[in-house]
Amino acid sequence: MNYKEAFAVDEIYYSERKKESNYEASKFQLKNFDYYEPKLVDDFYLKYFTRELLIEIDILDLKDFLQYHLEESENNSKYFSILEYKILPKIEEIVEYAQPSLEGGGYHDETKLEDGFVESEGIVHNSKYDYDSINHYVAFNNLQNDIKKRAKIINSFYSKHNQNIRVDALKWNGKPTHLAYIISQLVNEGYIDAPLKSDGEINYTELSKQIINSFNFSSKEPSIETLRRYSSNESEKYFPLDVKFKQEGFYLPNSKIMS
Repeated sequence: MNYKEAFAVDEIYYSERKKESNYEASKFQLKNFDYYEPKLVDDFYLKYFTRELLIEIDILDLKDFLQYHLEESENNSKYFSILEYKILPKIEEIVEYAQPSLEGGGYHDETKLEDGFVESEGIVHNSKYDYDSINHYVAFNNLQNDIKKRAKIINSFYSKHNQNIRVDALKWNGKPTHLAYIISQLVNEGYIDAPLKSDGEINYTELSKQIINSFNFSSKEPSIETLRRYSSNESEKYFPLDVKFKQEGFYLPNSKIMS
């Protein structure tokens, strides 16, 4: 399983990013190493995310990190399932069994590649993200208590968002982007009150969350960011869809006209 669709991964290969003179890595976004496909080990992005979550990201930034990946995820339900069934159990395992390793690691008959990757027996790995490496780092640096605190933050984040999932939500059979557009029109014409930011402008991120919590999708669940782009009339994604709907005769009168 690739796991990539559950996380926020750069759309551009890291090998290309390095050629950009002004490139600055995103604080939370995962780099894209898909240029090693199809040989890249299947669970690479899960291991990558796990190391970032447990070691690389400052614990004070952990909530923001989790929220960022939720908003950018292409599959929110898979993201939450990974937190529940992969990350939290892995933390328990690390806390209980992690020990410093005196072995140098490595793979059988490996060939060195760029960015810390190696190829062994037709599979591309990066030992930095292997669980043995994470276990060693945690145990060697006595980070078990830190990992426990991170688990509490992750569990709280998961529980909070799980409470917002409605089992009685309406089922949407069309494209999620079309729903985002239609909801935006209902807002624009006064049928729905949208959540507002402190400056009085529409909070399209919060509106997108409310859409997700109000509907079940027959296709894969959209990300908050996708819905935001197609509901905000300031987004470049909005205008082509607006034109298409109007060409097909879509028209919604203002609520005051209909009163």
